[in-house]
Amino acid sequence: MEKDTTTLVAPAANITAESKAVAPKGNGINTESSTFRQQRWIYGLAGLLLLVTGLGIAWWQSPDFRVYVEDVPPTFYYFLIAGFIFAMIDGAIGMSYGITSTTFSLSMGIPPASASTAVHISEILSCGIAGWMHLRMGNVNKKLFKLLILPGIAGAVIGAYLLSSLEHYAQYTKPLVSLYTLILGTVILKRAIQAQRKKVVAKKIKRIGFLGFGGGFIDAIGGGGWGSIVLSSLIAGGRHPRFSLGTVKATRFFIAMLSSLTFVTVLSHVHWDAVLGLVLGSAIASPIAARVSNKISAKTIMVAVAVIVILVSMKSIYTFVGKII
Repeated sequence: MEKDTTTLVAPAANITAESKAVAPKGNGINTESSTFRQQRWIYGLAGLLLLVTGLGIAWWQSPDFRVYVEDVPPTFYYFLIAGFIFAMIDGAIGMSYGITSTTFSLSMGIPPASASTAVHISEILSCGIAGWMHLRMGNVNKKLFKLLILPGIAGAVIGAYLLSSLEHYAQYTKPLVSLYTLILGTVILKRAIQAQRKKVVAKKIKRIGFLGFGGGFIDAIGGGGWGSIVLSSLIAGGRHPRFSLGTVKATRFFIAMLSSLTFVTVLSHVHWDAVLGLVLGSAIASPIAARVSNKISAKTIMVAVAVIVILVSMKSIYTFVGKII
């Protein structure tokens, strides 16, 4: 039987963006159960072992593969380390992988469309596993899923197509994306500061389709934000946190997959060194993050992430303004 969402009147600690960001430890609810964390650890560890085994066999059995690895550009290793760190942050606070990865990519000189491509491709596997696990645990509201999925995909595909078409004007789109990351960084900082304060929940959101379309479009344009925009809006509007989280995670897989396909199809050049670095880095971090996620102060990490994102975004905007003045 389909789970119905219910209206809640709760502390603000219960209505923030993602399950781990719902509240610092010891405050409010945590919608990610111990069973979910254990399963994520098992699947993540199995995937990591399979990856390491495959790379090891290729390294020892294929001289061409060894030569290829030795010729890999240094940026791959930068993004490998960055993907690991950002996945660990995401595991600790349940959000910010997209925004941190995009901000880092822009600071490394990657154009906005390629940065968003790298982020979304690296999220496909993790979002697919998370969505499937939430479905198995009964955390997906099927009615809400149907209302979100098609508008979300439409918004993501349109956003990805527009951003890819403007890749030649990256010098102008980059400061716009940096402005978006600046806003999201400010939102994260605000949530961290207000985590303990009480807040009255607004009326339940009715126009789910518009929310899904807008969330998908902005997510593709800015390289992240589906969870921050859609999930936080649903929970703040009175939807049940657990079912909202499970549904948004399940739809996120399709958003990431279709926007990635659009980017790869339209773009004439994809920075695969950045893509593969983020994919491998996040894959390596996934099982580790699942184990240490409850041992790190979520509020401290949220503040640190927000400050870094804000400073880097402001630097990018300042550089652009300095060039045109």
